[in-house]
Amino acid sequence: MKSSFFEIRPDILVVDNNPILFLKDINSIVIADLHLGVEAIMQEEGSFVPHNLTSQIIGDLSNYLKELKPDRLILNGDVKHSFYQPTKIENRDVKKFLKEISKLVPEVHIIKGNHDVFISWVAQEFSNVIVHSHKRFGRYYFVHGDKELEEKLDVDTELIIIGHLHPVLESRVKGLQKIRKPAFMFGPLKNQTQFVIVMPAFTQYSTGSPIHPNSKTHHIVPLLRENADLREFELYVLDEKETFHFPKLKLWM
Repeated sequence: MKSSFFEIRPDILVVDNNPILFLKDINSIVIADLHLGVEAIMQEEGSFVPHNLTSQIIGDLSNYLKELKPDRLILNGDVKHSFYQPTKIENRDVKKFLKEISKLVPEVHIIKGNHDVFISWVAQEFSNVIVHSHKRFGRYYFVHGDKELEEKLDVDTELIIIGHLHPVLESRVKGLQKIRKPAFMFGPLKNQTQFVIVMPAFTQYSTGSPIHPNSKTHHIVPLLRENADLREFELYVLDEKETFHFPKLKLWM
């Protein structure tokens, strides 16, 4: 079955109501915050988690790579989960993921996140996997979002795409049932011409950061804390069957 697309802006498409962007003008697929290996750590902490998420991610992503045939896959930070040297299981999962995925796309670009300690040691085994602290392709500038920007943005940069925040829309239905849905955020930087897209986490095991008009959870992202007014941001909320566009947060107040 062919994928469906929801347009955030021209050439910027959400794929199948999933935390996946397809950037048509640079023929690239983007995902963020996979946190491979998180199941092993959760199991060590006493949670029952079936250890098959990496295989599922490989299968799902492989289907999109085969169908859309992008020139590159951009992993926008936190490919792995632990903050320290990878555990045996985590190292195995990251290698397995890169080995299978790198066969299906000409280039894999990893934008290092705060969890990606030692990721370069794994990536060097694959000739078409490249690690960056940040990277620009066309009008897009990719950075994970856990730090201040390392350089002044080029005048041709129109959109900064980040992860790190794991945004979700959280609400209660009639004051009873709580719902949490992952969401893309889109909004402008203050006094600048660039816009920002914040990607939801690809991992299924993220509780997420609730976003609402008075939210301060975005303060963990220096770029948003210092250079953005959250009230000017729109949300694109991912449901199982549809992507919902919510207007600027200031209209909710």
